[in-house]
Amino acid sequence: MLSGVRVLELGQVIAGTFGGVILADLGAEVIKIEPPRGDTARNRKIAPLGDQSAIHLFMNRGKKSVVIDLKTEEGLEIFYELVAKSDVVVDNFRPGVMARLGIDHATLQQHNSKIITSSITGFGETGPLRDKAAFDLVVQAYSGHMDITGDPGGGPARAGVPLADMSGGIYSTISVLAALVGRELHGNGQHADVAMLDSMVHLLAYDALDHLTTGAKVTRQGSGHAHMVPWQAFPVQDGYVVVAARDEKFWQNLCDAIDRPDLKEDERSADNAARVANRDWLEPLLADAFREKSQREWVQVLNDFDIPSAPVNDFSSLFADPQMGDRAMVRSYHHPTVGEVRYQPSPMKLSDWDFPSRPAPMLGEHTAEVLRDLLGKHESDIADLTSNNIVAIWTPADRPT
Repeated sequence: MLSGVRVLELGQVIAGTFGGVILADLGAEVIKIEPPRGDTARNRKIAPLGDQSAIHLFMNRGKKSVVIDLKTEEGLEIFYELVAKSDVVVDNFRPGVMARLGIDHATLQQHNSKIITSSITGFGETGPLRDKAAFDLVVQAYSGHMDITGDPGGGPARAGVPLADMSGGIYSTISVLAALVGRELHGNGQHADVAMLDSMVHLLAYDALDHLTTGAKVTRQGSGHAHMVPWQAFPVQDGYVVVAARDEKFWQNLCDAIDRPDLKEDERSADNAARVANRDWLEPLLADAFREKSQREWVQVLNDFDIPSAPVNDFSSLFADPQMGDRAMVRSYHHPTVGEVRYQPSPMKLSDWDFPSRPAPMLGEHTAEVLRDLLGKHESDIADLTSNNIVAIWTPADRPT
């Protein structure tokens, strides 16, 4: 798909790396330029898995690791050589860092006039919050997402995954793909300024539109929905199921499924508007009905009655589900120190592309290869750069015993 596209990734942890793994899955050569200490995501104190971090093992699979000290003149020159032979540079440094290092878009254009750059920051490269420190939790709160997530009357809650970090990576990747197409059409590279805050605000979608247009207040609904009933999770004997009976035909089916055909005609529940208005009466009634069976029993009943529904799966149930097997949503790769790593691959299914399954790299694993094969450096030059701590190289001999 993207064979022939070369990406230099200066990304750290998640926001700067999640987009890169998407591009690597699509066939781009993603060269991860790391400082001597490595990407912070390698810190095994965060999500430890063996002698690695699960964050690194997921976010950096399929990439090449090259260690260069960009704070040295020699390291900077090597990076410029790589830029001249690349298509894209991605970073998630704080605003101003790229310029201080001498690797901002304007500078890199002097080495490659068609270079595409994408910078992911917490709050963007402009505005009064430009220099504010940002982590996923900070942006989830600032963006309003936490205010609308959680149970009614309860406190705010964050999404269970680092949604702000990941949305920054996703929108960066969309920007890169669009810029690559634009370059093919118009011949010029460009810079993308991607803010995690902006990305999360965009994901507020129609709720934000409604608020901006009418001033409507969006409130926490737990698993429920402000405008539809029933559209929520119900406790059963051994867990939870969700029911999304949005359309009237599904509500009619649900009434039969719970053996309450009378609810079809009751003016308090005859249509969705009535059900929303009378949710305080209806939801407890439905909850009582759902407590009568197990999760497995309800899944079968709800499926038999063609009602949009699902068990609330934990990870064990999810990945044991035959649907995951049929969709090939569990794959594995071999890592030099961890061994077999099982992971969930890209969700994209493309008719002419077989997504590769490749490991996350060891720190500096591809330094010598890239310097030799891409930049034409002699072995003696690489040895000098290594001895002077300009670059670093990992070899299998460095493997812990």
